[in-house]
Formats: sequence, C-alpha cells, structure tokens
Amino acid sequence: MTKIFIFNPLSLEFGRGGEFYSIDLAAGLQKYYNVTLYHTNLLYNKKLLSKQRLLNEFKVRNFKFKKIKRMKFSTLNLFKWQFNFPYPLDIIRLYRELKNNDVVYLPVSDIKINLIFMLYSLFNHRIKFILGYHKPFVSEKLFSLYNLKFRISILLFSLFKKNFYHQTISLHAKKFLENFYNPKKVIFVVEGLNLETFFNDKFEKKRNPILKVIYVGALNDEHKGVGVLLKAIEQLLEHHQDLKINFEFYGFGPLEMEVKRLIKKFPQHIRLFGYIDFKTLVKSYQSNDVFISSSRREPFGRVIIEALASKLVVICSKTFGSIDILKGKDFAFFLKELTPQEIKEKIFKVYNLWLEHPEELKRLQNAASMYAFETYSMSREIEMFRKLIKKIS
Repeated sequence: MTKIFIFNPLSLEFGRGGEFYSIDLAAGLQKYYNVTLYHTNLLYNKKLLSKQRLLNEFKVRNFKFKKIKRMKFSTLNLFKWQFNFPYPLDIIRLYRELKNNDVVYLPVSDIKINLIFMLYSLFNHRIKFILGYHKPFVSEKLFSLYNLKFRISILLFSLFKKNFYHQTISLHAKKFLENFYNPKKVIFVVEGLNLETFFNDKFEKKRNPILKVIYVGALNDEHKGVGVLLKAIEQLLEHHQDLKINFEFYGFGPLEMEVKRLIKKFPQHIRLFGYIDFKTLVKSYQSNDVFISSSRREPFGRVIIEALASKLVVICSKTFGSIDILKGKDFAFFLKELTPQEIKEKIFKVYNLWLEHPEELKRLQNAASMYAFETYSMSREIEMFRKLIKKIS
C-alpha cells in the first residue's frame, strides 16, 4: 500500500484552518493509503484545541492512529521577536520517520521547515513531495519580512525540479506559481470541508424576527479588516437604531475591546461570543441569515464555505479566495472597496431584501447551500488528491 506522510508545520492544538486541513486530509486519505500525520510544538498564538478536544476531532472523522509524533523546536523570545530553532536530534528523527514513505505532503510556511525538507529531498530521490500553498502570497507591506520569506521559499523550491509538485487551493494561486514552476507540476485541488459530518443541507431555515449577521474569524484589522467593519456598524447604528438587525462576532484578537465598546453603546444590536467549539458554531451559523467578511487578503475562505453550507448569503470584500469561491454567484454581495460606506450600502441592500422580498432571500440561501455541498465536499477533494497521487507515484 502506498505510504503517505502529512506534515503540519504547527502544533495541531493550534486549531486553525491549516490544522483542520491536515487532519481532514489525513482522515480522508487513510481509507486508501497508509497515512502518517506528524506535527510540531510551534504555537504562534493561543492554542484552541486541548488534547482531549483534538482526540475528539480525530474520533468524529474516524481517523485511526497509533501515535501522532511531533518535531520539537526551542523558542527564544527577544524583545518583541520570537525565534524558533529545531532540535538537531528531532531533524534526524523526522527524517527516519518519513524516509520510507512514498509521498510527503508539506504546507509551505516556515522557511526553516521548508529548508529542512529540501535537505531531505537531497538524501532521498525516491520520495515525491507535494507542497501545499494555503497562505496569502503577499502582505500589504511590500517590503515586509513575510513577503521576503515567502518569495525566498518559492525561489528555493524552484531549484528542486524533479520530485516536487505544487498544490494550490485557488486558480489564482495556480496561475501565479506557474511563473516559477513547470505548469505541469502545479496542480489545483479544491479545498474540501467535512460538510457531510457537521452540516445538514436538508435543514429548514426559519425566518428570524430580526436580520441576523454573523462574523467568524480573528478580530484584527491588518488581515481581517475588522476595524473597517466595526466603523461601518457604528455609523450604521448611530443613524438607524430602529433597524431590526443584530451582529454576532465569533473570535478573538486585538480588537476585542473595540467590539465590547460597541456592545456597551448598542447592547441590543451587537454580541460577542469569542471562541466556541465547532458544533456550537455550526448551530450559530444556521441561526443567522447573513455572513460578513471584511478580509484584506485571503487565499481561500473556509468560513465562507461553512456559511454557504449553513444557508447564509454572503457580504464580502474582494480577495483571491472570495473571488475564486463566489464570482458570478447571486447569493454573494461583493464590496467594491473596503470602506465603511460600501459595507453599509451592502448591509442595507440585504436588509431590504430580507424585509421586502423574504422568498427571494430564502431562494438565495438554499442556492448557497446547494453550491457548497456540490463544489466543496471533502469527498471531492480526496478524489482529486487520489488522482494526483496516482499521477506522480
């Protein structure tokens, strides 16, 4: 049986989209291959999954394993900077674990980890490496360290032509990477979600007495644009407190205090829930009417797919991910630009639809769910991965 090695660059307990992607991929491929899932002890922020929660995530996906090992890093904090260094013995242990596999999957991220896997490829010419590109290729700061590290990784990987393949989750990313790699080795594989496990496309959405709008994600402005969103909501409610509308925020981050300030100002219209377990989040999705995203950059959008599966229409900024998912869909209301005025206009547009044309809103919500289940199921992603593995093996 073909042996597949999946390496997650961060600790699985970190619990963000990348970690769930690795878990879902391992669980899906395990039905057809001998799969090993490996991770590290790196955490760039608060961990969201306890050990028991992580075991529950494996259980619900029917992922069977003997032991999930991790590569350990030492951490040095110097002023505002954090430096991570892998232990030499762990570099050797990791190679011993992966050297007998046929295919290694690595999400491109930390430049040190990228270099380690380049080194492994020099020692073992038999293994095929699939590199996954899940992060934004650039940040808004042109000369940022993030941009520099990502471009260096891409350029270094371009030197390894024989056994490296490049998997993207968006067509825009595929087109971009074809400037650096052989186009035949750049493969688009849809990012599937466990919709069948957590969502029910048959559930009947009830009409709420107020329009309920939900935001899910980090509460920051640099990446998620939440500062602009909060300013739009404040301006909207200052002049229209009679609106039958409620905003729910799920997440945490540097703008939590700003959300709490607005809650004190508009207690009937805004609520903050922080981080909750996924099953509860699904129920929250399903009890709302509209999903709103103000991201400045996003290579994909798992939360958008989750919202669509829950029969929500979407108001969102234009990012590579949102355009890939929603271009041409009448249940998507794109912001022409990320400004408070534009956000308010789109909220009013959906509000009037809810108020005056409820049947049309219901049609759009049902169409959103059908699209999500047909296009972004985990079974579709696994089938595309199986074709890729067959092609390169």
